[in-house]
Amino acid sequence: MLIGNKLRRLRKLRGLTIEELADNSEITKGFISQLERDLTVPSVTTLKQILDVLGVEMSAFFSDMSETEKKLFTHTDRIVNQENEYYKIENIIPKMKYLEMEPLFLTIEPHSKYDTEFGEDEGFGFIVRGKVEVKVDHEKKIMNRGDCFYIFFDNKLSIKNLAGKSAEILMVNY
Repeated sequence: MLIGNKLRRLRKLRGLTIEELADNSEITKGFISQLERDLTVPSVTTLKQILDVLGVEMSAFFSDMSETEKKLFTHTDRIVNQENEYYKIENIIPKMKYLEMEPLFLTIEPHSKYDTEFGEDEGFGFIVRGKVEVKVDHEKKIMNRGDCFYIFFDNKLSIKNLAGKSAEILMVNY
């Protein structure tokens, strides 16, 4: 049974580096690295030490090992996250159990604006359609289809649709 990918996803979801997980579970970071790459198998005691740090019960860890997550999604799978008269944000991949990234689809109505304080660790946006003015903190630029921007957790983001048609932006938060 391969457990490395699941351990890596849980570690990242908890915001831990390999070194932090190793220190907190009193295991070498080399061993954690080998576990995550399925190059070694832990003893029950060692696995319990790791799972204790990750805050996961052993039974819960193994209960869904055979469960596979959906990997292909269509437009109909989208879930509206937030919507008002100015913009709509859709989760384009519904919440998965071990989601590391959050892909969103932002539609901004003509001559409308979207403002937010970016609360994730980091992310990016890709202009799918439209002409927009993007402001990240104090940097501002007119952007068109195919352009992109990058944001960090302490940035203020403002996107203004400059066109008479809806603008569409693919955003991925990590």
